[in-house]
Amino acid sequence: MVEAADPVVGYLGWHGRGNLGDDAIYDAVRSQVPAARFLDMPRWPAEVIASVATGLDRKLRRSTQVVGGGTFIGRRPWRKWITRGMRLNPNSGNYAIGAGVEDPAFVGHKSGSEKGELKHWLPILSEFTTVSVRGPRSAELLSDIGFSVEVSGDPALILPRPDVVAEDGLIGVNIGFGDDLWGHDPAALVDEMSKAVSHLSAQGHRFVGVLMNRDDRRWTEQALSNVAAEIVHPADANAAASELARCSVVIASRLHAGILAALSETPTIVLEYQPKCRDFALSIDDERSLIRTDEVTGAAVIDRVGSTLADSAAIRTKTHAIVTGFRQRLKAEYATLAHELGLETV
Repeated sequence: MVEAADPVVGYLGWHGRGNLGDDAIYDAVRSQVPAARFLDMPRWPAEVIASVATGLDRKLRRSTQVVGGGTFIGRRPWRKWITRGMRLNPNSGNYAIGAGVEDPAFVGHKSGSEKGELKHWLPILSEFTTVSVRGPRSAELLSDIGFSVEVSGDPALILPRPDVVAEDGLIGVNIGFGDDLWGHDPAALVDEMSKAVSHLSAQGHRFVGVLMNRDDRRWTEQALSNVAAEIVHPADANAAASELARCSVVIASRLHAGILAALSETPTIVLEYQPKCRDFALSIDDERSLIRTDEVTGAAVIDRVGSTLADSAAIRTKTHAIVTGFRQRLKAEYATLAHELGLETV
C-alpha cells in the first residue's frame, strides 16, 4: 500500500511490451529517482476503466507525470494520453526529458502525425515543468511551432556504461523496423544486407545478431542466413548494451540499438529506417553512420564497414566526449524531478 507521503511518479511509456528501447528509457528514469514509487499511467479505454476500479486512478491524482515514450511528441494518441495525465493532477509538474518528436516528413502506418498534428502540442508542452529533446531535428521541429528546447540526448544514455572489451572482427547486426520504414520494403533491405554479410564473412569477420524486439528475429535471421552466427535476445537493456559493446562495429536499424552501442562508444552503421535514427545520430555528431533504408545496397554497407573500422579510434573518442556531456545534462534534469518529488539526487 502506498503511504500518503511516498513520492509517486505517474509514468507514461511503452515499457514491458517486449521492446528493449522502451525498457531502456524506463530503466534510465527509475535509476535517477529510485526512491519514488512508479505507477503506470493508463492508455487504452479498458486500462482507464480498470484504473478507476482498482484505485490506481486515485493514487495517480497525487503523482508527478513523467513521459518516457521515446518519439511521442507529435503523435495523436500520445497527446490524448498526456492530456489525461495532466488533468489527473493539475497542481503537479509534468516532465518530458530527452523526448523525440515525430517528423511529419515520414508518414508510417501508425505515425499519427498527419494533418498538422504537431501544432496542437504547443499549449500542452508550454505547461510542462521540463521539456528537452533527444536530438537537433526534434528541437528544430518544435522551434517551427514556436517552442524552444534544449537537446539533452536520449534518456538511455544515462544507463551504466558496459565494462566490456570489444572483440576484433566481431560485427553486431540488428534488423527491425517498428511500424514502417523508408522505402516500405523490408525484404529488399534484408536481401542487400545478406549480400554484405556474406562478403564481410569472406573477409574474415564474425557476426552476432542482437535482437531489441522479438519481431527482429525474422529479419535478423534472414540477414545472417548465409553465415554461422549467434543470435541473442538480451534479457534487458543493460545486457543488450554489453552485447553491443563486445563488437568492433555494429550495423543496426533499431534506434536504441544505436543508442545503447553509443554507451560503449562502439562505432555504428545506422540503417535509418525512420527520421528518429537521424535525429539521434546528429545529436552525437555521427551523420557518417547513416544509410537510409531506401538507399541501402550491399556495396554501400561493405564500404561503410571498412571506413568505419579504419576510423574507429577517432569515432570512439568523439562519441565518448559527447555522450559524457549528455549524461551530465540528463542527470541535471532528473535532479529537478527528484527535487520536486522531495528526494535527494543520486
